[in-house]
Amino acid sequence: MLSRDIPGPPSPFGALLATIVLMFSLLLPKSKSDLNEMGNESRNTVHQRVIEYYLQNQPNVSFRFVAKFFHIHGDYATVKRWFDRYDGTILSLQQQMRSGRPQILNQEEIDQFITRVICSHNRMSRSIKYSKIMDLIHQKTKLNISTRTVQRYGKKNGVKSRKMIKRTAKEISSASSESIAKLRRKLQRISNKKIIFLDETHIKINEAPRTTLVAPGENPYVIVTDSSSYAARYDMIAAVVGDQILPSIIYSPADRKTKNVKGINSNMLIDFMENILCPSISTLDYCPIYLVLDKSHIHNISKIKEALGNFECMKSVEILVMPPPAAKRISRLDNSLFHEWKE
Repeated sequence: MLSRDIPGPPSPFGALLATIVLMFSLLLPKSKSDLNEMGNESRNTVHQRVIEYYLQNQPNVSFRFVAKFFHIHGDYATVKRWFDRYDGTILSLQQQMRSGRPQILNQEEIDQFITRVICSHNRMSRSIKYSKIMDLIHQKTKLNISTRTVQRYGKKNGVKSRKMIKRTAKEISSASSESIAKLRRKLQRISNKKIIFLDETHIKINEAPRTTLVAPGENPYVIVTDSSSYAARYDMIAAVVGDQILPSIIYSPADRKTKNVKGINSNMLIDFMENILCPSISTLDYCPIYLVLDKSHIHNISKIKEALGNFECMKSVEILVMPPPAAKRISRLDNSLFHEWKE
């Protein structure tokens, strides 16, 4: 009994096992954060070994070979990403954690974006044109921004994109009729002497038909007998004030060729206003107060206002733009007086 109660000397195997347990207890992390740090260090060490293996065996191995050799998840793209990030230190291989998305636009650029959205938005039938906004941002900042990024900034600033509203032909017809009626009611309350109708038109003058070359003594054969096929187009800009037609300006085919233009543009219209329209009105006893134009790309409102501002009697002129369906119903350039003068 006494011999069993007295412990004997420890065996060599037991002492070795106790030493190993003590060493592992000292090396184990004390908390969860310490465990994560050790995991990151070991992971970065593995990344460093992979990159060093790739560098030592250049140029005999590729990223794809290294990825298969070390069984890297993500194949060669992951190894290439580590290689691009590596600068010789383990710290460069640490993954940079980011909180949220980075700011692509500053406050000034966001304000420009909002302004562009408001200007390009049509409340009636058009949605926001994000392509124009992206082009504007690229011109200003040289940044290529996706449509989703633009929409994200729009939502951040309270701008919501609207879906396309398709209007029927009946709705379009009723809307144009209302705009025409509104303009007619306004013009009926104004004397004709105070209204200027400005428009462009063209005149076709028939030329002699061309013929083919024939043998002597034979009648020439006309290729095309339709006279309009040989009609020469003369572009004309004219204005009507009350019952008077102001001097017009006419551009022949030779003039268009000299100016290298295919037709009347906004600059030619401004030249007519500055050289003919405004000086002619200055000689009248009365001064018109309304300028009626149709909706056309030639009629640049800002340029027209600038041209009118150079003359004292034209500074207070109000510009009225006719809807496209109303051009032939209201414009004085399509009445019998103008056609009689044109002929």
